[in-house]
Amino acid sequence: MLATDVRNRTASDGLTRTDTVALSRRIAIVLVATAINSALYLGINAYPLSEPRLLPYTALDTALGRHAWTIWPYWLLLLAGPALVLAIRERRYLRATLRAYAVAIALNIAIWLLWPTRIQRPPLPQGLDPLTEAAWCCLHALDGVNNCFPSGHITIPAIAAAGFGAQFPRLRPWVWPALIALAPSVITTGQHYAWDIAGGLATATLGLLLAGTPLWRTERP
Repeated sequence: MLATDVRNRTASDGLTRTDTVALSRRIAIVLVATAINSALYLGINAYPLSEPRLLPYTALDTALGRHAWTIWPYWLLLLAGPALVLAIRERRYLRATLRAYAVAIALNIAIWLLWPTRIQRPPLPQGLDPLTEAAWCCLHALDGVNNCFPSGHITIPAIAAAGFGAQFPRLRPWVWPALIALAPSVITTGQHYAWDIAGGLATATLGLLLAGTPLWRTERP
């Protein structure tokens, strides 16, 4: 019965099996992409080719400040990219999303290698509840202070949201505001500066323009 329902839903969407990608395959793709990106990011972070530059604070950084509770929207933003990509089942949109992702991440990596930057990260917040403290300790254990510009934490969710919006256009008015609401957490956790958000958006935009055409030309028959 379940298999019949799935086939019926697929037929009602005007798609065939050859037009869609199975969930198991999407999970494998996301895991491989995440592993490769994480390995490259952490490797360059730990072993920069030249002395990383410290970017200046902006008025926006000062206005937003630092807030310990924003570790939670920060982790949500980090998980949003993979989660949104997993929902993209139509093959042409998934391929376009992955192409745009590859281009944008390649741009990020080139900048991290050729023009490395770093943050002046504040110490771990004190007096937290055990769960929030664990979330902070996990972040500081996994992530270093380099490779802050451009922010991959912005690049990846932006591209994933474009792919998700192409697959589910009616959900765009919900997804983009949610990501915009989560984005300041990369600043308020002390992980990035405002410059890094601008850089992450720039590489995401270039990736989408150069390789993600179906995502912003989503006319359906």
